[in-house]
Amino acid sequence: MEDRFDIELGKLRNLKQFQGASEEVLRKIAFNNVIEDRVDVLSLFTNSEEKKAAKQLVKKYLTDFTPETISDINTLRSIIYLEVLDTRLQSVLNAVPDKIDLKVVEAIHKNQTQILALKDSIGLSKLKQADSAKTVDQKLATIRKQFKLWCENNQASRNCTCPYCGQVFLLKIRMEYWEAQKHPFFKDRVLYNKPLVDLFLQGVIDKTKLAEILECAPDYIDWVLSKIHKVIPKETTE
Repeated sequence: MEDRFDIELGKLRNLKQFQGASEEVLRKIAFNNVIEDRVDVLSLFTNSEEKKAAKQLVKKYLTDFTPETISDINTLRSIIYLEVLDTRLQSVLNAVPDKIDLKVVEAIHKNQTQILALKDSIGLSKLKQADSAKTVDQKLATIRKQFKLWCENNQASRNCTCPYCGQVFLLKIRMEYWEAQKHPFFKDRVLYNKPLVDLFLQGVIDKTKLAEILECAPDYIDWVLSKIHKVIPKETTE
């Protein structure tokens, strides 16, 4: 999800209609767009009008509801499918106004019962009931919940790439603002840390330990040393 979020955020930054928009607004829109894509309702329909209706329903539900698990996403997807199906059944029933097809009426009843059951399973019914009386505190609680979920899925977003030189740098959080500093584990765009590599070359730590610290394969250490230090580690020549 992290890569998809970064791609979506980059697209929004380049759109004219979002020029001047704050970073907070862009990130919120990007996050919702990623969630919408994961719900993936368009693949459920072939009719263009039904696809449009399904997409609108996704946006409507994600205003106050944030899926926290794959199960939540699949349930929301099923709810939207059944709601669009309900519209289709209603059209069939209304096609002949002076004749009531009891089989269609029964199908509509069963469909709506299933929709309510699915909504209850993920708390959507309670959200709808409380929507009209929702307080500022409740709205803030929803935003905090969405932000918490975003943070859990976007830890890597604190690593940034400079748009001018392409260097990777680290955003270190402080109470009042983010502070940018040089990334300690990258040289150019290569995973690397000079003090650790120096310790390896001095024999203080072995290649296995160095690879464990950098969370990479031991062969990667050989590659980095040959490219940056222009040396071949002794361990590889024995």
